[in-house]
Amino acid sequence: MLTGVRSVLSRTHRQFGMFVAPLLVFVALAAWALSSPVGASPDDDFHLTSIWCATGDSQYCAPSGDPGTRLLPPAVANPACFAYDADKSAGCQNRIDFTAGATEETERGNFAGGYPVVYYGTMSIFVGPDVHASVLVMRLVNIALFVGLGTALYLLLPVNRRQILIWQWALTTVPLGLFVLASNNPSSWAIMGVGYGWLALLGFYEARGRKRVALGALYLLGAVMASGSRSDATVLFIIATFAAVLLSAHRTRRFWLSSILPLVGFAICALLFRASRSTDAVTSGLGEQLGVGAIVQRIAYNLTEVPSIWTGIFGQSWGLGWLDTSMPAVVWASGLAAIIGAGFVAARASSARKSFVVVVGATALALIPVILLVLSGKDVGDDYQPRYLLPLIVVFIGAVFFTGGTQQVRLSRVQTWLIVVALSGAQFIALYLNTRRYVTGIDALSPDLDAGREWWWNLIITPNIAWIVGSLCFAGALALLLPAHRATRLTANGGETVNNSEPPRVVSGL
Repeated sequence: MLTGVRSVLSRTHRQFGMFVAPLLVFVALAAWALSSPVGASPDDDFHLTSIWCATGDSQYCAPSGDPGTRLLPPAVANPACFAYDADKSAGCQNRIDFTAGATEETERGNFAGGYPVVYYGTMSIFVGPDVHASVLVMRLVNIALFVGLGTALYLLLPVNRRQILIWQWALTTVPLGLFVLASNNPSSWAIMGVGYGWLALLGFYEARGRKRVALGALYLLGAVMASGSRSDATVLFIIATFAAVLLSAHRTRRFWLSSILPLVGFAICALLFRASRSTDAVTSGLGEQLGVGAIVQRIAYNLTEVPSIWTGIFGQSWGLGWLDTSMPAVVWASGLAAIIGAGFVAARASSARKSFVVVVGATALALIPVILLVLSGKDVGDDYQPRYLLPLIVVFIGAVFFTGGTQQVRLSRVQTWLIVVALSGAQFIALYLNTRRYVTGIDALSPDLDAGREWWWNLIITPNIAWIVGSLCFAGALALLLPAHRATRLTANGGETVNNSEPPRVVSGL
């Protein structure tokens, strides 16, 4: 009887979380969207200009007489007056002319087609006379897209794959992922496209009926989002697709027919990649005449330093914003501890196929940045940033949580709640520091974000409200989702077991 009561309570907890958690995630990400001013993400002057000019000449993007430049509102062309100086608040934007009709010439934009145009074109729909309002609407649209796709995927996936969805995002987004997903940077779509696309394909191979069709559509949407935002995300999406195919492979006619879908995804990636010319930037260092010894030395150096790119997603050695908002050790240490602890437990649910995918994924995480850096004649720390690799890290962690047959990844209650506390605490500190950096500058630390405020949006919501409410919503979402998905498997009749059962072949953490 006690087991039955626990089963009912567990199922009720999951159903409640399914309805409330998306709202909590949206509010938490909205707090991150408010924590940064216009132009806060890396190269935002380039990306905002590209959005404003995505549809060609208009009242918001005028020709300058030079094909390599355009005339735009100063708040779009040159908003990042605070970049590279963490002590300088975004209050310097008070000197920027935000009035309609003011223009400034800029050469920073996607005028030569170096970036795919899908992201820029979609965001240009929300361009209007008010730069502040346009930027905020774009950020909220991205957040709604992330939450909406995640909710749809949760409902469509087989129940034993929902654990992957929840854990891959929870363990990889604090703090860099939260910052980028709530920004105007095209990397937000790269992260979503790759992170959701591979899991939609995994579910497509396993699902049946209408859910299967919907999962296939989500996979193709992921291909468009990834390849339509960044050309390098095309490579990551293809790798993620192969991971899903390998994990799902069977010698059946159904599998081979289903594999037509990834081929369609590859075709989409090829078309969008061909439409841009990002390869020119990647191979810009090939003109350097380096000897074999110098090349070997550069490869060896980058291989030894590449782990700093991985840990950069937690804020270690790499700041947020224009890489100028540093995170304290407690933030990156908490995120790293959570991913290592949960990862080791999940990795114990092993199989030859899963082990192969994980090894290939780890190899790709090392070789991709090294190859690109060597080709461009650069080293770790010069150019290649953690946000470029974050989409593949999301997939890698998801693959670690993959289980086959009746296996399951089962974390103990203590382990799960320790992770909830660690990630919630890290997010709480990271959101405070990111807000503080722009409100007053990081040199004016105080528990009260409203004190001495030099910059903020023209909203009734104050910095303190955004910080506290956003942090509470993030912690609430983790508290609802992680304990409810600390252990899930399929029984022989396709039903879902609850967390308090102990099925055969359980892989648990002590």
